[in-house]
Amino acid sequence: MAEVHRIPSRDEAEREASEWIARLNADDASAEDRARFEIWRNAHPQHARAYEALSVTWQELVKSGPLVRAVSFGQAMNAATIPPAPRRRWELMSVAAGVAVVGLVAAGYWWQFEAETLFQTAIGEHAAVSLPDGSSLELNSNSLAKVDYTVRTRVIRLERGEAFFRVAHDTQRPFWVVAGHSWVRAVGTAFNVYLRPADVEITVSEGTVKVAAQQSAYQSPSDNALGRESVSVLNVGEQVDVGGRAAVIRALKPAQLKRSVAWRQGGVYFEDQPLGDVIDEMSRYTTLRIEITDASLRRLAVGGTFRANPDGAEALLTMLQDGLGLTVRRDGQARALIEGKAGQ
Repeated sequence: MAEVHRIPSRDEAEREASEWIARLNADDASAEDRARFEIWRNAHPQHARAYEALSVTWQELVKSGPLVRAVSFGQAMNAATIPPAPRRRWELMSVAAGVAVVGLVAAGYWWQFEAETLFQTAIGEHAAVSLPDGSSLELNSNSLAKVDYTVRTRVIRLERGEAFFRVAHDTQRPFWVVAGHSWVRAVGTAFNVYLRPADVEITVSEGTVKVAAQQSAYQSPSDNALGRESVSVLNVGEQVDVGGRAAVIRALKPAQLKRSVAWRQGGVYFEDQPLGDVIDEMSRYTTLRIEITDASLRRLAVGGTFRANPDGAEALLTMLQDGLGLTVRRDGQARALIEGKAGQ
């Protein structure tokens, strides 16, 4: 009887390749591991091809650093809802490698997965994150979010910056966003949360959300706890600022609503807004420190459309200098001073 050789499938080869990449990059990789790897790689050309292809992607992930560009990590998050069996470090790394490759090839971005479900962007960067339940979040510049999914709840803690959430409908698993001392509860909707130094701004693009202020930022959100708090209900087109225990709700015009989340398309829009507010907003997208030396200039009404990145901040300075005649003085590479018109 002839010997039967099983031909590995492409998916199987890629899965095993991701496991070998993780194992060989682990701190405790041994000579025996490398010998076993060579046996596996030489067992079939499909193995070698899969390993070489994923190695290129893995090297790009390593170079990308700890910052998240964009993520699809449904497999990893779904696994978090299952009681975990003890795993060695290299086994956890193999999950990360496999999910990163699958998600990032589809999205066209780079991502380095960490053991924690923590996602962040650098100044001037944006990221789109696909969640396992069909929901998604988008992170604005210099933002940090922690995702905690269980069988019963979906919780995201926005620890810095701004994020837009599009929530898949699931009445059995409430979707919570914790930002500062504020809770946002949604079932199926789309909304924006901006964690500012003094308060939290929440804007609803679709559906309805419930908002409550909490004394403790560390208390876990729940419907029982929410029932003991003063709750604000926001509908589509409404925005609220939550600071301490106070909440002020306002209705936005369609143009205002569009501008409030324009960063998602990579732009920032201003219309007759005080220069001081414009500088504060654009400073979120650049490491350049921009200062206004004349306090009266902060009230100067300006407008324009700028990219939500360092180039946009430079375009603003160019407009102030060439368009409005203000003096922009550079103090080294890290600081720009906005002064009055020449001769004044």
